[in-house]
Amino acid sequence: MNYPRRAGMPASTAIASQAATPRWTARRPIHPIQAQPNVPQRRYEALSLLSDGTLAEISRRAPAHPLFESAFGALARGTLLATEEGPVAIEDMLPGMKVETRDDGFQRVRWIGTITLVPSHSASQMPMRLFRVPVDSFGPSRPMPDLMLAPHARLLHRSPRLREMVSDDSALAPVTAFEDGQTVIRVAPVSPVSVYHLAFRDHHILRANGLEIESYHPGEDLYARLGGENLKLFQSFFPHMTSLTEFGPLSVPRISLEDFAALS
Repeated sequence: MNYPRRAGMPASTAIASQAATPRWTARRPIHPIQAQPNVPQRRYEALSLLSDGTLAEISRRAPAHPLFESAFGALARGTLLATEEGPVAIEDMLPGMKVETRDDGFQRVRWIGTITLVPSHSASQMPMRLFRVPVDSFGPSRPMPDLMLAPHARLLHRSPRLREMVSDDSALAPVTAFEDGQTVIRVAPVSPVSVYHLAFRDHHILRANGLEIESYHPGEDLYARLGGENLKLFQSFFPHMTSLTEFGPLSVPRISLEDFAALS
């Protein structure tokens, strides 16, 4: 992973001293788990903050499946997050840093994942797509500056009508639900793009370039959607957890594209 060594990280984190040492000297090896053969694969990479304060670096191939990709593909390179040190680009983040959340102040990042999306030159494959959110699309400084999101990002949406659907006046909707050519614009990059996601101890709402999005959470039906060796492979990307149930509940309900359309 092309994470830089950052100086000036909080002394309270066990990874602070890495700024003056070679990258990933304080980490434990993660033994690879083989994915199923004859299934389209891609390389996934992650950094995980372990309970003893060391970093584990994971890099392995796994199925090119939305359940895997959703853990790694939400924020494009260049996205700014509010940290205790000020705004930091997602590609410069490290587990152990604290990011400002909407409801719970600054929380420590426990995990960061990344994949590289590569343009397809085959007519049989779906073209790579990202979503550009121009400045002020959702109100003043929402976002500021322009925000580039990957297909698995979810945005916080507010509407009184949501109470009839999820018993709350806000919910998380896929970025694709907002695509209209003006507020959210689909773009097809012609060169590879690194995209990222990050997770905390709990599910949180963050501000990316000032726009409210969610931290990574696999969803409450993961065990029903992914089983066997693929579930074991998926869990291997989160070595700081003994069970995926440690993600806990969603802090805000989610709605689907169909649910979002029903609101209009």
